[in-house]
Amino acid sequence: MSTRPDPEQIVRNFFRDYCISGTLSPTEAETPVSSAALRSAQVMPAAALADQTLLAAVSGGADSLFLLIMLHTLAPEYGFTLSAVTVNHRMRSEEESGGDAGFVQEFCAALNPPVPCYRIDLPEGAVFALAKTRGRGEEDAARVLRYREFDRIARQSGVRWICTGHTRNDQLETLLMRTLQGSPVGAKRGIAPISGRIMRPLLGVDRRDLEEWLRARGHCWREDHTNREERYLRNRIRSRLVPVLDTSFGGWARGMLAGARKAAVDEQFISSFPLPEWTISPSGCSCSATDFFALHPALRIRFLYRGIALLNRGRRIPYALVEKMTSVPENGKSGTLVTGSGLVFARRESLFFLESDIVQKRKSGYLVYIASCGVYELPFGTLRVSGEPGSVYLDGQTGPFPLPLIVRSRMGGDWMQTADGGKKSVKKIMNDWSVRECDREVLPVIECGGSIRAVYGTPLGYPRWYVHQQESNG
Repeated sequence: MSTRPDPEQIVRNFFRDYCISGTLSPTEAETPVSSAALRSAQVMPAAALADQTLLAAVSGGADSLFLLIMLHTLAPEYGFTLSAVTVNHRMRSEEESGGDAGFVQEFCAALNPPVPCYRIDLPEGAVFALAKTRGRGEEDAARVLRYREFDRIARQSGVRWICTGHTRNDQLETLLMRTLQGSPVGAKRGIAPISGRIMRPLLGVDRRDLEEWLRARGHCWREDHTNREERYLRNRIRSRLVPVLDTSFGGWARGMLAGARKAAVDEQFISSFPLPEWTISPSGCSCSATDFFALHPALRIRFLYRGIALLNRGRRIPYALVEKMTSVPENGKSGTLVTGSGLVFARRESLFFLESDIVQKRKSGYLVYIASCGVYELPFGTLRVSGEPGSVYLDGQTGPFPLPLIVRSRMGGDWMQTADGGKKSVKKIMNDWSVRECDREVLPVIECGGSIRAVYGTPLGYPRWYVHQQESNG
């Protein structure tokens, strides 16, 4: 009978490997990345933690509470000073979210010696407002605001390292999410043990083991009920997919982590190749067509994403759009080559231009009749229709719908049913979602049996409105 790994020892090994010797000998269960990749990561020289201040991000849950206790235990051994930060996102009732923050403050004060704790109460509605602006959902908005506060406190107080409680479970959930979303090789490396000023000492620790560790020592923690709400993809993976994998595919986690280590090695190799520079201009950025075509397609993709980042794009760009940019003909004529998601990729003589599409001139819209399951290339990207003829799903998440379906752009007078049985115009829905003008003519409307069943904003980074559920889902 195998013995469960000791979570405390795993954390001690992390600090030994990262903070003292700078060398690693991790096991597969402890980290998803290769030793070579870790050796090339940002490591600290011997005794680098002495006289430093570490900031522990603590929510009150079991993961972050275990992190706090371990850092408090190790502080005298490594000579660092410990402080904590807790963020009240105000996404739940004040009794719940404010209670979590108060619990963390009290726990920090009860430690011997006590740990200074910064409490951040975000403005009411800040998370929901940012989610609406970014179009990436509430979890993403909460994370952005939370890390913004972490950085602010770190800068103000001279903190070098911000420690978070990401566990092995978080790593596996992230890898599953990125696999299902078709993320590139670089993203499939998973969560990095050290990234910038963020340190994640618990990546080798299983959540179940640290919870048992806390119970054995009489520690209680707070539970966030939203962690069970299945409107979030991570929660659905945790509650639905992971139990099936555990039951039917023994060893899947080890295989997933091995794949992540391979992806890390591949990404390290690909990233070693130099890329040309984009030339920045008021309208966007440009590059030499000769330099562009000299790149392998894998490098073209990275080069294009770097250009998109220079445009300060605040949302995801469908990979199908970038893929079209990478495959433009070498002997093509000048003019606009690819458009979509508010981007224009054009050629003018010997230069390529990547710019924001401020004014789009689509007048006719589009309409696609779908009579069978399959993968469809549409103006907004790729749409996967799967299931049985009488019960199909869009990209595995929205439905069920009976076939045939019509996927089309909006038309004047389009309306949707509301939860109270009333009507709401598609235009008003798009206004509520803050849909950009450049996306309004490609955002798909799903028509079935002569009526609109859904406004499917997910491919463009917006929510979705599905009549069967009678609610807007992020």
